[in-house]
Amino acid sequence: MHGKKTGSRRRILVTGSRGKSSIVRLLHAAMNAAGLETYARITGVVPRELGPGGCRTISRSAGAHVEEMRWWLAQLPESTGGVILENSAITSEFQGLAGRWLRPEITVLANTLPDHQEIWGPTSESAAGVLVAGIPKRCHVVLPGQLQSNDHLLAMLNRRACQFVFAQPVHAAGECFRSTNFGLALATLEHLGFAAGPALQTMLGVPPDRYDFRVANIGGAEVAMAFSANDISSTRTLFRSLRWSAGETRLLYNHRADRPGRFRSFIGWLGRSCWREVLIIGDKPRNQPRTARYLHIENEQGLLRLFQPGDRIFGCGNIAGLPLSLTAVLD
Repeated sequence: MHGKKTGSRRRILVTGSRGKSSIVRLLHAAMNAAGLETYARITGVVPRELGPGGCRTISRSAGAHVEEMRWWLAQLPESTGGVILENSAITSEFQGLAGRWLRPEITVLANTLPDHQEIWGPTSESAAGVLVAGIPKRCHVVLPGQLQSNDHLLAMLNRRACQFVFAQPVHAAGECFRSTNFGLALATLEHLGFAAGPALQTMLGVPPDRYDFRVANIGGAEVAMAFSANDISSTRTLFRSLRWSAGETRLLYNHRADRPGRFRSFIGWLGRSCWREVLIIGDKPRNQPRTARYLHIENEQGLLRLFQPGDRIFGCGNIAGLPLSLTAVLD
């Protein structure tokens, strides 16, 4: 990294199965508001850089590559005072690169929910093994308080000589998953010496990201945009938060052929007989619940025609593809 030495900057690494981008956005807003010129990189649905002047999309000439993280760190301006990096590595062999390049003083481990099952394995324990491999040894780690009883995870962190900071949810944000993210960001900032009160006020004012969970009115239908949740546990939690009955809900699952493990984890939930209807779009799965119907939809207009006045539609699975283009319509 050129310019100001890495060691003179406040450096935060954010890792986990989901929620990383939201945490990065909260940390970035609070640190800039405190007067520290801070840059952050989000992988998320669309790669972006957050700077003192706002947000810009990182253009790619080819597919995603782990080297993006090193390139991004190298081009930060000399005046940079804070750096927040979302670990974009997927495979276990590359997990440690972000920590090696950033040398974080603290790492946020958002959760260890099963994801990328084809690479990480099907369970939270296997996901934790991959994610912990990306946390530098002897690093301070901020964890959700609910992981305090996860002996398997804590034993792995202990073997890396890490020190733990357990964060409690901040319930002012509303939804459970946002409360957890607010708590993780606040505990991280407090550990770094930032004043908690002003930091929390700034973070509470951060608007939701365009790809975050929300309910939109589309053509008279209530459409819950939960496509970016990815894992079945978070998806079920989001559905429960709506207090919708299954009998009035049309489930809309967007399938990716390169995420068969994710689809398998959803099959039992999709296959319940209580739903009003279960629709699958995107790539056609090899096997699907007998209660589900696959629809080949080629464009955004075809997707919009699914939404009928009075419908309650819960979209889940994967945001890549047609649901991603739908977010632009909603803006």
